[in-house]
Amino acid sequence: MRTQGLFITITVLLLSSAALAADNTASVQLPPDKIVQQTATQMLSAVSSERAELKQHPDELYGLIGKILLPHFDLGYASRLVLGPYWRSATPAQRQAFQEAFYKYLVHSYANGLLQGNFSDRNLQVDPWRGSAQDNHAMVRSKVLRANAPPVQVDYAMVHTKDGWKAFDVSIEGISYVMNYRNQFGPEIQQRGMDELIKRLDAEAEQSPAHQTRGSGS
Repeated sequence: MRTQGLFITITVLLLSSAALAADNTASVQLPPDKIVQQTATQMLSAVSSERAELKQHPDELYGLIGKILLPHFDLGYASRLVLGPYWRSATPAQRQAFQEAFYKYLVHSYANGLLQGNFSDRNLQVDPWRGSAQDNHAMVRSKVLRANAPPVQVDYAMVHTKDGWKAFDVSIEGISYVMNYRNQFGPEIQQRGMDELIKRLDAEAEQSPAHQTRGSGS
């Protein structure tokens, strides 16, 4: 359970790191460490101010996440890394269906983490990035500060695209988000097949606590 909670934190921080450019075209020129810091401030502050309303209407939060996330999170690259050899053997239709299901699964996990957690931009300490403007990949290192507990090391893997820096992986205390899901999904695909994994991700997203909150409040 502790590992599951840590990876919800990963999801919150990973997707926050991709958000700023949706509302600020100048982010294309921002270095990756500034994107991480500024987007965490923007996203977490916005959710904190509307938490009660968003708990009652989580679809609004899903829409907000979709609007600011999808163009600035490299979902295709992350999906290929998560599936590994199964990406190559999947049909184009399965690849598309997996990306859609995985995206929805991440968004719902992210929404649940935001609504249930007590995240603040003040908890995130980002180290200066030491790369250059010519780099295509970056690792942004940071710490999540916790009350009465040691800080947690969180490292963001980012890639530079024509649209600016995009996040595709995060490691928490050396544990990669991509590899965590790859290790989960690989055996499931081997035993049950790609289509069954896609069905499970869709079903779990629909059964998420935030989704159920919407249903109970309607």
